[in-house]
Amino acid sequence: MKFFEALRWPNDHMDLRYETDKYSNLPIVTHVFDTEDRANDADLDYVTREYGPKIKAAQDRIESNRVIMLVLYIAAVLLPALVLTVTKGTILPAGFAIVYAFVVIFVVEMFNQVTINRMLKEIDDGVGQGTRRS
Repeated sequence: MKFFEALRWPNDHMDLRYETDKYSNLPIVTHVFDTEDRANDADLDYVTREYGPKIKAAQDRIESNRVIMLVLYIAAVLLPALVLTVTKGTILPAGFAIVYAFVVIFVVEMFNQVTINRMLKEIDDGVGQGTRRS
């Protein structure tokens, strides 16, 4: 799935919920679709078995995106802005760094949303192939 297609994929019918197993640290899926009727939800054992490691990998990818964003932002934007603020005697570079932080956070969270939507679409496609409870 392409980036912008994944960004705009309609995921309002999905309600993926899981608990983390304290021994294996893998997710145990407790809910997949946005339905009140638990009998109409997906086969949770199948979803946990097939997609648990992939959900964990997506979660790790999202967390690493956030850490990388933080480290790069501090090293490439915040520290130079603070040095320029002190050496030049003006607050403008620090203000630029603060405004730029909002842009960076928005872009990183956009990539994270694409990761989430791709995972949800993969689960939706897999569960939609006859593995829903009847």
